[in-house]
Amino acid sequence: MRLLIATIFLLFAGSALAQLSPSTPTKLYAVVFQATVNASGKIDTLKVSKVIDPSSGTTDAVDVPIPQAYVAAAQAFLSKRTYPTDPEQFFTYTFYDPSQPTRADIDPKAGRQ
Repeated sequence: MRLLIATIFLLFAGSALAQLSPSTPTKLYAVVFQATVNASGKIDTLKVSKVIDPSSGTTDAVDVPIPQAYVAAAQAFLSKRTYPTDPEQFFTYTFYDPSQPTRADIDPKAGRQ
């Protein structure tokens, strides 16, 4: 019986500590891509142009490495749309969360999903 009460107490204590510990929000970056489209208006190539920190209030580049898995996810996400073929080359961006390196569909206005 004591073991059961001790286990329940530890579960409640652990839960309370988890709620009290401050959660550090993940920093989001905007990855600016140089994109080209093919004749059907689909993304043909996608190249990282620069990474910016939207919270800085500037468009100065920051030194944040972008993994190839994220670029692939961004290409898959952006390929869901059809783009005008004129011009064939343009710039676009997606948000990057370093804690989720394979997600390119993050909408900061909708929460962290």
